[in-house]
Amino acid sequence: METSGPTSGISRSLGTATRTLAGQWQVGQLLQATVTESRAGKVLLAIGNRQISAETSLALEKGQHLTLQVRSLGEQPVLKITASRGESPINPAIRLLLPKQGPMPPLLATMGELIRSSNPSVPPQINELIRSIVKQMPDIQTAVTPQGLKKAVSESGVFLERQLLQQPNQAFSPLSINSDLKANLLRLVQLVRRWPGSSGQTTANAPHASSTASATGTQPAPAGSAQQAAAAQTTAPASPDQIQRTVQASVSGKPAATTAPPPASSATLQATAGAAAGTGGTTPSNLPAGALAPPLRGAMPVPQSALQSGLELLNRAADFRIDLLQQTEAALARIQLHQLAALPREGERGLLEWLLEVPIRRGEDIDLWSMRVFAEHRQQQHETRQQAPNWSVQLAFDLPGLGPMQAQVQLAGELVSTRFWAEHQDTLPLLRGHMHELRQALSEAGLDVGELECQPGPRPAVKSTGSQALIREKA
Repeated sequence: METSGPTSGISRSLGTATRTLAGQWQVGQLLQATVTESRAGKVLLAIGNRQISAETSLALEKGQHLTLQVRSLGEQPVLKITASRGESPINPAIRLLLPKQGPMPPLLATMGELIRSSNPSVPPQINELIRSIVKQMPDIQTAVTPQGLKKAVSESGVFLERQLLQQPNQAFSPLSINSDLKANLLRLVQLVRRWPGSSGQTTANAPHASSTASATGTQPAPAGSAQQAAAAQTTAPASPDQIQRTVQASVSGKPAATTAPPPASSATLQATAGAAAGTGGTTPSNLPAGALAPPLRGAMPVPQSALQSGLELLNRAADFRIDLLQQTEAALARIQLHQLAALPREGERGLLEWLLEVPIRRGEDIDLWSMRVFAEHRQQQHETRQQAPNWSVQLAFDLPGLGPMQAQVQLAGELVSTRFWAEHQDTLPLLRGHMHELRQALSEAGLDVGELECQPGPRPAVKSTGSQALIREKA
């Protein structure tokens, strides 16, 4: 565990016996400690052959090993946690991505506007790549078929590394990689960074831009020189082989160049990290106004409406380049958070869960369907025979004429139940009028139909058992 800032250390309340030990310390010294007891606001630490009492707002566990740095001495010495052995590597990766991630609708709107409008200042390769990305997105007619939905989910970017790691044992299929959303966004980031006329430092100079590096195995291309940027117009976009080598190099532990992440205030990190699960269809009170909760494990998907990009932005090449890079990197970080959400934590082995967002074309607009697929944990202590788990799919979308909606489909054996939540009152009669069609379709699929319900308003928030405290800061 790592904390930072002038108020994030551990304030020590030392007795007479421990002042002797503190008198042997020096400012800047590193100490090895073990948590022997932990209660609300206080812990007992073993340092050497001595034990000291400490006050802290951090959630430390008994048996946890810490590396502490002496920050100041005096009546109440202050120690800072610099490392914590035993912490899952997932949490640091999440903390790295939290200030970078952002919603995907702004990027989808920019892509749609670029396709509809002619902009000669945009390099041809970027124009062609964006057109290819949008063209490969499923339309609504394809997404409602079983095969089309399966393809849309598999190409959402969440499963890119899994496909690449399977390639040595299978015949390489460039088509499956060329249509993957994350692979295409990685290509787009490379091309935008090498935009002719740019210095190759767009990310560092932009106030909110960020790196695409993460623990999921993808690394950004190193920033090139001005000469390389000027020649980028004749450089081919990143091939599937290049992306495969990048991911496999990261998995094998070889170093790769990265771009330093932008600074983020503690307040922003704390607010973002606190918005874990159970947000329902509303913005949590600890998030900035209009912010989208990060897709952490256990978080319910929320509706995101399609946006419209302004034409004036497309006509300003410099601003467009910076905005496009920021939007693409934010979408990439969000996909990487989706991937990390699928990794089980300690004590959650066997609990399967996937979070993903699938862009669906609707005419010239692009909607975003958010999904959470998970196997529900069932308490069956008295049953000896193994049973298939109950599966649930949570959906969130915002379509014209319907407004923000959420749904949950639950499958227990052959029994399926569905519940809808609609924020617009006018949508309820429309849904209820088509429930008989849904019941008939489910029956024809060979399923037993349970409850089919429609309720007004956003889905009520449910506290998730999988949410974790990522950042805590003592004021």
